[in-house]
Amino acid sequence: MASNQYSTLILVLLMVVAFYFLILRPQKKRQQALQKMTRELQPGDQVLLGSGLFGTLVSLGTKQAVLEIAPGVELTVLKQAIVRRATEADVDAVSEDEVGDELEAEATSTYDSGAVPPVVRADADVDASSPYPSSTTSPTYPSTDTDRSNLR
Repeated sequence: MASNQYSTLILVLLMVVAFYFLILRPQKKRQQALQKMTRELQPGDQVLLGSGLFGTLVSLGTKQAVLEIAPGVELTVLKQAIVRRATEADVDAVSEDEVGDELEAEATSTYDSGAVPPVVRADADVDASSPYPSSTTSPTYPSTDTDRSNLR
């Protein structure tokens, strides 16, 4: 009977040791590496946020960082949102001409908002005392255009 209790105790101890080496220790190492990377960040570093947003560090505070995500566009985020420094493998090689062409195309294109304004018949009976049309009239809607080729 006593050997059964010792084997159970040894099994529980082995599970605790395995839990420590498989879960707690690696997590602690990742946390320390992230803290070290955060301490070593300098303005001018290109970083990647947890949301997938790239930015260049403009300034760092104790809890916050200011990123420039586009020329003249700055964003303030918590330092914990920074996952890592961006590497060359993370960044697509896009020339400034291609970026300018894309921005110009977006600015000149028209987008269908999807909202169809109601059309009220001009000959509808309207009660003069009510700001609403009478219950016998209802707005008619034009047919919706199903061609959405201008949307991305």
